[in-house]
Amino acid sequence: MKSCEEDIFCGVNRPENEDPEEMDVLEKKHTPVIKAPDTVEKGEQFEVEVEVGKYKDHPNEHGHFIQFIELYAGKTFLGRIDLTSEKTEPNVKFTVKLDHEHPIVAYEHCNLHGTWKSFEKNIKLE
Repeated sequence: MKSCEEDIFCGVNRPENEDPEEMDVLEKKHTPVIKAPDTVEKGEQFEVEVEVGKYKDHPNEHGHFIQFIELYAGKTFLGRIDLTSEKTEPNVKFTVKLDHEHPIVAYEHCNLHGTWKSFEKNIKLE
């Protein structure tokens, strides 16, 4: 029997190293990558882009696809985008606003390889 550490459906997956050269193929395909400004105005809307498959393309077919991408500021839920296997690339944009400084983090769920977490993106508020 697999331990939780060996089972990709137990808990949330994340590579140990942020360097794509140090990631294995599974990590490169599944780790969400956040693109957002380093500084924003408090309470003003801004865009956060989340891309799955940035380091290595993730399949987008009926048997293997990203089901959803969620975005959080700390533990505060900011949004979720549900995806389908047809004509829905796992690259999404959220329009959000922050009233408090918390690291932004994204989660994605692959129907075959479980849930994966991005590395945190710190955004300063002015």
